[in-house]
Amino acid sequence: MSTALSRPLSAVTAIAIAVLLVASAAGAPLAAANTANSTQSAGPQISLSDVEVTPSQPAPGDLVEISAEISNAAASPEAAEVRTVRLESRSGFERFGQVRNLGTLTPGGSVTAPLTTTFEDPGVKKLQLTVSVETADDELVQFHYPVTVVVSESGPKMSIDVAGSVGKYREIAVNVSNGQPEAIRSLDLTVDGRNVRIDDSERLDAKLEPGTKRTFTYSGSLPDGDAASLTAVLEYTNSMGQTQELERTVRLDTASGTAAVDGPQLALSVADGLPGTTRPVNVTVANGLDGDLSQVEVAVESPVATFTASERVASRLQAGETTDFRFPARVAESGTYPVTVTLNYTDDGTRKQVTDRFQAAFDAPPNPGDVVLTGVEAVARGATVEITATASNVGSDAVQSVIVSTGAAENVGRKKYFVGSIDASDFSSFTLTPSIRGNVSTVPVEVSYVVDGVRRNYTTELPVTQAATPDRSPQQGGLPIVPIVVLVALIAAVVIYRRRG
Repeated sequence: MSTALSRPLSAVTAIAIAVLLVASAAGAPLAAANTANSTQSAGPQISLSDVEVTPSQPAPGDLVEISAEISNAAASPEAAEVRTVRLESRSGFERFGQVRNLGTLTPGGSVTAPLTTTFEDPGVKKLQLTVSVETADDELVQFHYPVTVVVSESGPKMSIDVAGSVGKYREIAVNVSNGQPEAIRSLDLTVDGRNVRIDDSERLDAKLEPGTKRTFTYSGSLPDGDAASLTAVLEYTNSMGQTQELERTVRLDTASGTAAVDGPQLALSVADGLPGTTRPVNVTVANGLDGDLSQVEVAVESPVATFTASERVASRLQAGETTDFRFPARVAESGTYPVTVTLNYTDDGTRKQVTDRFQAAFDAPPNPGDVVLTGVEAVARGATVEITATASNVGSDAVQSVIVSTGAAENVGRKKYFVGSIDASDFSSFTLTPSIRGNVSTVPVEVSYVVDGVRRNYTTELPVTQAATPDRSPQQGGLPIVPIVVLVALIAAVVIYRRRG
């Protein structure tokens, strides 16, 4: 054996080894230097192209398909996961459609996002597609792309003419015109009524070309002296292959049995909404006259409901046409309140007026967006308390701008966590770690969110538990391990030192 290998260890070396043994026995980890070079990724290069709106100019109620191709550039340094694609208003507060988890976008790859929606009102809809992707470092990045949809008013129109005849029998003509740029197909027209008997109530036709009109005739009988009405329902297939329905109702004069022409008819409907939120009040004007109406003006007023716009105008309302006027309104409490509707119009050069009073139901939605805290735990750890919970939306509508924070308390510091939006029946988990002073038994947590344009707030008190501390007392019947190891190491060092001396 070589001299170098048989030489006894020095006292200093032996003590150093003993200290390392003690540290290892006590469970103290040894730090290792991190030599990996970290470089910040430039991120995926996402783009959106080939946005298609089908049909190009939909009518109100049509099913609209919006598709877009989402691409990751070939030169992109990393792939990305497409988590969600949303079609929403450019403010982000109104959502029209969403698809989830479209897959991985590798560099040079692409996926197609298909969304469908409907629009109840005509006009230019300024929307945006919001694409959310997850990068390689688990960062969620959003991209916004503007989309414009023009909803046209040029759908099929229908009018009903009733001519007097001998005795109780009446000749009924239903006029259907196609004002759309494409043909409509599979026409199915049925006529029914109250206190009216119709002979052979159904008519079928295969196709109605754009810009053309067709008249369907019926015969019916009307009992004397009874109030009556006629309703025509047209089902047809549009250019997208979607089945649509158009309905028209006229009252019959009880004396002559012909269509009543005492003036345009008014109807009112109110959308559900939370108290304090703005909701649409829709006034429907039906022109049952033989001629067109011009300079149409509709005004609304109520002693309870507040209208942000109380007047609407239209240049012309054709004979047999029905149109809607929308008035934004809000009420402080849900309930039924009076609304007066006044229609001014010009008929054959004469200015006329119709006034109707309605008892309008301003109801709340049956299950609005509602955020509750579940899985709550608050554990005190020294000078902080760790609060973990899940914000769950138990409503049927999405909520926006969800914020959870610690409330005002003397011995609890302020912390805030921005959750963002939560879809209906969805959830998001969070953690708050505020500082505390002294013994704290409860901590207030505030929850704030926006639903239907109104911010809601509530505060809940969470009980605080103390974190469990390990039992460091010696085990009964045993000896302490660390002192024994230290003692053995020191004895070994002394023995080695004496042998060398």
